[in-house]
Amino acid sequence: MSHPIKWSPATKDEFAELLNYVETSFGLDAALKLLDTTEKVLDGISEHPMLYPVSKKSPSICKAVITKQTSLLYRITANEIQLLHFWDNRRNPDLLEF
Repeated sequence: MSHPIKWSPATKDEFAELLNYVETSFGLDAALKLLDTTEKVLDGISEHPMLYPVSKKSPSICKAVITKQTSLLYRITANEIQLLHFWDNRRNPDLLEF
């Protein structure tokens, strides 16, 4: 049984900014590849919410590495998967807030 994925306005904005950056810096093909990879990760999370490890910073948050530069942080609830952040892995993790 798949779990519904809930995008917050902030995660929608973060993902749109990420796609825009990748397209501007690396081209449309790179942005489309990132979009495809992200969709596959989300499909996997929807089917198997515990597919990715729990974050070291918070045991209620899971971290899915999408690319070596980008991770997705999400929370599993009884009814849905809540997307929290698309995170640049090169940033200081101490700056991350939930």
